[in-house]
Amino acid sequence: MKSIKLSLIAALATTVCTNISANSLQEALTNGKVSAEFAVTYETRKQDKEISKYYQDTAYSVGSFALKYETEKWNNLSLTAKFRAYKTLFEDDDKSITSTGKGDASERFYKTGSEKDIDAEELFLAYDLNNLHIKAGRQFISTEWINKTQDAISLYYDINNTSIEAIWSSRHGRVYARDYRPMTHINKENGGVYKLGVTQKISDKLFVKAYGLTAPSLKDIYGGKINYKNSINNIKFGAMAHYADLNEDDTNLQDSNILELKTFATINGYTATLGYVQIDEDAAFNHIAGETIIPFEEGDQMFLKDAKTTYAMLSKSFGKLNLTALYGITDYEKDFDKDEFNLWAGYKFNKNLTLNVGYALTNEDNKDANTTDLNQLNATLVYSF
Repeated sequence: MKSIKLSLIAALATTVCTNISANSLQEALTNGKVSAEFAVTYETRKQDKEISKYYQDTAYSVGSFALKYETEKWNNLSLTAKFRAYKTLFEDDDKSITSTGKGDASERFYKTGSEKDIDAEELFLAYDLNNLHIKAGRQFISTEWINKTQDAISLYYDINNTSIEAIWSSRHGRVYARDYRPMTHINKENGGVYKLGVTQKISDKLFVKAYGLTAPSLKDIYGGKINYKNSINNIKFGAMAHYADLNEDDTNLQDSNILELKTFATINGYTATLGYVQIDEDAAFNHIAGETIIPFEEGDQMFLKDAKTTYAMLSKSFGKLNLTALYGITDYEKDFDKDEFNLWAGYKFNKNLTLNVGYALTNEDNKDANTTDLNQLNATLVYSF
């Protein structure tokens, strides 16, 4: 898949050289749009017992300011730049040593050596046609096994009833109001990770997708997904089946596989979802650039060997308020089981001010010495303008 990276770079370079002129570039920059946001996030986490740097009590608040600039589209080209600066506002213990740094806030706002308090959230060049979309640079991606903030080149192309996605990513992390994890290399010695996916529209109700992902000399993932959606009167419903094989290049690691099943129904604004995820009984499913399967705030055991997770979720919007409740049980490594309850609430005060609150409660297996029950509350207030 190395040819994907090279062809995408060539396509972008050709487009830029062919179309850009000084006058039009100046106009695109002058007519660009600036936006910004202030955010404050708070989180408190308590465990029944502190058994590690990860499983320990923490409480903190972090503020951030993000500034975004988007050029006007010109000859289908545009540039987006968004930077976010962070400032720790409060830590219950600013000397605690977490799994990623010093101070309670480093539980989610990682520190590597000295604190890095400003980073690019988005920084990409885009080329858009009706059926072709290309981005090169730092961007948010959400697809199978490539998720969150990525330093990447992505291409999406639609032709008739076929959709193609081609992605190359070299680094991934998280740069958000509630989470900051500095970008880290993916498969640095062998060129990152490549993905090619093809989705075929069988009908208005049925879609089939096949994809392959490779991190050369490290691992490969091949998978397929079937999506079905329908509606009868005021009832919407659907189902999804997803299977993937993980092939490890390291002979010391075992290959694995994953099965994901999901069904949903929406009635009178209530959406109910049932899901099931199963991992190979002999080996964990170790991905490297993110995932889109875990529905929980935690869900730490879902990809362990022989893990079987069943969950139910219910969502409903009440005017400016939206609520989602989730409960699930995971059986893993033959002898252990845990359950988790999540509750999320979002409230939009007006077009500029929003509040999101999340609560997580895990009931871990007492026989598993590596875990302990967890109780977590977070809240994030964002003012955008």
